[in-house]
Amino acid sequence: MIKDSRYDNYTQLLTKVDEMFAGVSRRHQGQFSCRSGCHGCCQAGLTFTNVEASSIREWLAANPDVAAKISDAAQMFGDNDFCAMLDREGRCSIYEVRPMICRSHGMPVSWEADDALQSGDLQGVESRDVCPLNFDGVDLSALPKTDVLSLDKLNIVLSLINRKFDEEKSGTRFSVEELIPR
Repeated sequence: MIKDSRYDNYTQLLTKVDEMFAGVSRRHQGQFSCRSGCHGCCQAGLTFTNVEASSIREWLAANPDVAAKISDAAQMFGDNDFCAMLDREGRCSIYEVRPMICRSHGMPVSWEADDALQSGDLQGVESRDVCPLNFDGVDLSALPKTDVLSLDKLNIVLSLINRKFDEEKSGTRFSVEELIPR
């Protein structure tokens, strides 16, 4: 992880999400298929906030051997359906600094349904989902809220952290392809 005070809030958020994921995994052993090499969720075209992209760029600059492997693989394989940061075994080359979307995928998540919000229902209707490889046959609505990550809350906090990190670029998104070292 980057040891730069500009990333303190972001690092704290990553730690909280990682701890939540670990706790849900412990409480629901046997319901997770997530493991090293499983990369079904590692799709091309994902985008990240500026604070996430900056963190990854700085980490790659500090790890030139990893950066060179990513660059070589990107040139060798070109565009495909999967994230350019995957190695040949389907493992994440930047796992230590992977962005929020990668840390939260696999865990049960919730969000307020758009149709309820558009109709003026301030309470909204919570929708839940999970990776199709996880929690097979489990009624997600029966899971306690403590075992479900609120994407609405997460995105608000990440947005505020990103704005504080660099207000000028706070609305800019970066693709994984833009982060490939050249």
